[in-house]
Order: sequence, then C-alpha cells, then structure tokens
Amino acid sequence: MTTTFTNRLARESSPYLRQHGHNPVGWYPWGEEALLRARIEDRPIFLSIGYAACHWCHVMERESFEDPAVARLVNDYFVPIKVDREERPDLDAVYMAAVQAMTGSGGWPLSVFLTPDCRPFFGGTYFPPQRRWGTPAFSEVLLAVANAWQERRREVLASAAGIAAQLATASERPTRCGLDADDAVHRALETLSARFDADWGGFGGAPKFPTPSRLFFLLHRAYAEAQARDMLARTLDAMACGGMYDWLAGGFHRYSVDEQWLVPHFEKMLYDNALLARLYGEAGLRLDNPAWVAVARATADYLLREMRGAEGGFFSSTDADSGGREGAYFVWTVAQVREALPREQAEVLIALCRLGEAGNFEGDSAVLRPQRSMDEIASELRREPSAVAEDVAAARATLLRARELRERPATDDKRLAGWNGMAVWALAYLGAALPEPRYLDAARAAARFLLERRSAEGKVVRSWRNGAESGAETLEDVAWVAAGLIELYQADANTTWLDAARALVAARLPRYQGSEGELLETPNDGPPLLMRPRSPFDSAIPSSVGVMAHALLDLVALLDDEGLRAAAERAVTAESAILARAPEACTTLLEAAVALAQPPQTLVVVGDPQWDSTRRLLAAAWCNRPDFCPLALSPSVPVPAETVGVVPLFAGRERAPGGNALAYLCRGGTCERPTSDPERLAASLRSVSDRSGEEPPTSG
Repeated sequence: MTTTFTNRLARESSPYLRQHGHNPVGWYPWGEEALLRARIEDRPIFLSIGYAACHWCHVMERESFEDPAVARLVNDYFVPIKVDREERPDLDAVYMAAVQAMTGSGGWPLSVFLTPDCRPFFGGTYFPPQRRWGTPAFSEVLLAVANAWQERRREVLASAAGIAAQLATASERPTRCGLDADDAVHRALETLSARFDADWGGFGGAPKFPTPSRLFFLLHRAYAEAQARDMLARTLDAMACGGMYDWLAGGFHRYSVDEQWLVPHFEKMLYDNALLARLYGEAGLRLDNPAWVAVARATADYLLREMRGAEGGFFSSTDADSGGREGAYFVWTVAQVREALPREQAEVLIALCRLGEAGNFEGDSAVLRPQRSMDEIASELRREPSAVAEDVAAARATLLRARELRERPATDDKRLAGWNGMAVWALAYLGAALPEPRYLDAARAAARFLLERRSAEGKVVRSWRNGAESGAETLEDVAWVAAGLIELYQADANTTWLDAARALVAARLPRYQGSEGELLETPNDGPPLLMRPRSPFDSAIPSSVGVMAHALLDLVALLDDEGLRAAAERAVTAESAILARAPEACTTLLEAAVALAQPPQTLVVVGDPQWDSTRRLLAAAWCNRPDFCPLALSPSVPVPAETVGVVPLFAGRERAPGGNALAYLCRGGTCERPTSDPERLAASLRSVSDRSGEEPPTSG
C-alpha cells in the first residue's frame, strides 16, 4: 500500500515548491511560521534552495526527499524550508555566498544548515544517498549536523557568527579608483581573447555557457575590432550549429556539457532565449548575416508559441527531464527517425546529421544537428540541392509534430518580472528592426502585464502565477522592466512606456542606491536579510547594476534629466576598482562606463511612422544604431505637443517637410545636418563607434 504525504508546499503558487508538496519531508515555505517554530523549539533549519528546471534538484528529491527514512531524519532534527531561487533570488544570493565562503564552490540544489536566527553554519550543494565521489551520504550529513548542534553548540554558534560577520562585510569592499574606460575595454578584449576557444567558439572548456553579456560586448565592437568580430562570429555560428540550439522548434537549451556545443543540458530558460533572440537578431542585422537573423526569428517564435501565457506574460522555464529521463523529449534514434519519416526524407536527414547506430547522447540516441552542407548531401545522393532542402524542411516539420506527441517536459509557468522585462526588451527590438508586428504586439502585451501588477508604492511584483503574487522585488526586476519599457518606447513611439519607465526609476532607484552611490541587489524596504547582496559581475544574466546604469543613461538622453546622469555616474564610480581589476567580468557595467566617458548621443526621427520615407530611415537606424544612442521617434507629424513635453528632443523639430522624414543624429549637444537619406544615416551611425575621444560633429 502506497502512503500519500502532503506538506505545506502543496498550497504554494511556485511550481517548484509544489513539486515537493507530497514529499514525506515536512517542508515549510520561507516565512514567519517556519522561523518562529525554529526559535521556539531551538532547532536548526535545513534550507534547500533550487528551481524547477534544475536537473540535480530533481535527482536529490527522488533519491532523498522522497525517501521516508531520510525524511524522518530531516523532520526529527530540523525545521525544513524549501525556497524557489527564482522567486527569492535575494535569499539565494545570501546563502549561496555563505556556502561559497565555507566550501569554495556553489550550485543547485543548495543545501544549507542555519541557526534558528537564520545564520548559516554548514552547507553544500547536492548530497548523494550513499557515499560517492568523496561526498558523504545525505543521511550522514544530517546526523553529523544534528549531533554537532546538540553536543558542540558553542562551536556551531561561533562558526555561524564568523560566517555572518563575513557576509555582513562582503559589500563593504574598497570600490573607487581612477578608471580609464578605454584601457579597461582593451584589457577586457585581451582577456577574452586569451580565454577564447578558437576551435569551437565560446570561452574556456566544458561545460560551455552562452554568456550573452560577453557576446553583446563583442558585438558593440565588431565594426572597429576585427578580433571582436571574429570571436563573436565563431561563437554565434558554433552555438547555432550545435546541439544547444533546438533545431526542430527553435530556442536554446541552457548550456553545452561539452566544449563542442554538441550535447546540451536540456532545460530552456526564458532569460537565455530572450537575450539570445536579441543578440542573434542584432548581430545578424548589423553584420549582414541572414542565418543569424533566422535563428533570432525561430527563437522569438518559440517564445511566442511555447512560453507565453494568455495574459501576455512569459513563463520562466521548461525542464530538462521528461518521463524521468533527461533529454528524453528532444533526442532521437535512427530507428525513430526512420519510423517517423518517408524513406527519402529519412535518408537525407540521417546523412545531414551524421546519425549512425551509435548516438551522441546516451546509448543510440542523438541530438539532432546538421553537420554537413546541403550541397554535400545532394552530391552524395545525386539529387538537386533544392530538392534536398525541401526534404529537410519537410522532415523537420514532421519530426516536430511527432515530438509534440511525446511526454513534454514540465513547464514552470510562473511569470518573473525581470525575465519578462528581458523579453520585452528583446521582442520590442526585433519587432521594430526586422520589422515583425507580432513581436511588437507581444512586447506590448508583456509590458502591460508588468505594469498592471505594480503595487501602490510603485514596487514591481517579482513573481505571479494563477493570480497569486509572491517573491520579493530585486534590482534585476526594476532594471530590466525599465530597460524593456524604454526599448518599447523607441520601437513604437508611445510615450506611455517612457513615462512608466521614468516613474518606476524615480520610485524605486533610491531604495537600491547606497550612501556611496553603489547599487545593491535588494531594496532598503525589502524583507530583512543577513546582508544586502551587491555585485557588478555578469553571470548567465547581465549584471543588474550594469543594466540599470544603461537604463539611466538612456533616460538621461531621452529626457534631458541630469539628476539621473548623476545617479548613473555614482553607480559606475562606486564599482570602479572592480572594473579596473577585472573588466572582462563586468562588461555590461564597463559599457556604461564607456558611455559616461563620451558625449551623449541621440537619434531623432521625425516623420509619420506610416510614411515610406520614415520606414526607410528606421530600417537604417535599427540595423546600424550603436549602443547608447537612444532613438526618439515621432508618433505622427506634426509631433504632438504632449510628446514634445515628455521628450524635449523634439522641440523645434515638430515638422518634416513635404512628407519626407528627417533624421537628426546628435552628439554632445550638437547635431549633424538632418538627413532623409537612409544610406547617409547608416554611414553616420556606423562611424559613431569609431569616434570615441573625438570632438563632437559640426552642428548643421
């Protein structure tokens, strides 16, 4: 007879927490009920932090948290608390820093033991059910920690006090120095070049992550620096041709487990796909590579098709596992391909992907990826290349339909504010630049979703699912929502988005900026923590500090608000020592430092968006506009007075003569002669990247 357990997590909104709602472990969500019990009963807390798409989180659940004997140990000696790191990145940052300080490494699942007042004293990541790889069994860890709490309490409390003191001072590092931004850029390029894998693209060895912040940094230097252009192109080509890219459905998996981008870790994250859709689209348009644009479209289509809720918000992730096996939804055997496809199509696909009886994943299963050219296959099979291409397209569509009949990976359908801000930022750009109206419509819907869920005090709601709000606002949320709204204004000329971005920054920025100008990851009106995390470093997601600095500088240029410029300067200056010491680790913030060192630049396009002349200028602008050159687009001609009131850049430029749109490229308070010639505008925009350190252009 099977015993069914139910614990408090079954009532939570987070899919990750709900997955543990029937463990025999008596889990609590993080909150006063659990913390009060720990204090009253003088019990240590066992804190487990993970997320829905985390493969090893599922492994530890199956091996340990579903085991009644292990659960009995947890329940007898601890107050067990489970946290979804995506809902509470603030808690994750604090206790990840603690485990890294204790062990020198970190990851998920994160397993931390706390005193009743929430100070960590022991921790690690995944613990196996039996001793393995030099790691003790989880049950051994539980008994050892329980024994230490009961028999060596003084030592435990001393350790907890020391770690808490270390965490409390973690953000109080020396921060300021004189920063030469151009020199820092040069050194960042040198370091990235030294770490670059010239054979397979990317940086370092296995496992390989896409690291979009580094690739955007290279893209923004691709016109002027051949080395940056080559590193970018090699990496984008390798990722798109590798197994990390879902060749059938579009979109990218989390990372590659090998150095060749062959076999992915199969979860898909909203943040990866939003950032990479924008990256491939922008790189493809700027560097005239249609193949990259096609990858951007396929990735954006995947987001709209599989990752969007009915109200317009985007889901967080899909799992790596299905049917209890990692990658089962995505991989194919030769037999499965032959069963699904007509004979000729099957032979073409098998040849194109080099499928043999031995797979490239587990057993005879393989990740589908083209490894030969269409011309090579056509010659081998003695067929016309166009016929081979038609067969490949038909085979991909058929296999995708067949795949959709399999058991799908679980979807974490909570909507996270910061990640949705990234989606707005990416889709607004793609919608305007390609152009593709449905991407722009999706960006508007997601922006409305975010704005409708702000609190009365102006706080961003971190997480939403089925009407339930949860989590705690972080700098990531404020920075990316602001960035998305600013990009959306530039895409559709609706000042509603710009007003909303300005109001959000005005309400929330003071809550994150410290006395020295530094930006912290949590607000001073947020939940109490042992420390307020602070980090200018890029990770899988660009640094929130850097993204906020970018948003502030865009608002400065569009709104002529010098108060916001001062806030951006203070934020960058506060991290100048880190930027000088490790610029390659902070490329998002480094680019803000570069922009601060140069005269501000803006592009104003005056013309009705329906005019052909306006469309031609905008096509040139979106394909060539450099970073930190915000675009102000008039909603109609003459420019409405309310628009001029919000965006001072239109003052004196309300009209475009004879139905012919005009573009004004301005730098440092002076402007080039207005032009209606798209080619001239494109040439001027491309030259901006080479002008750093020069005098502003002559006023026209």
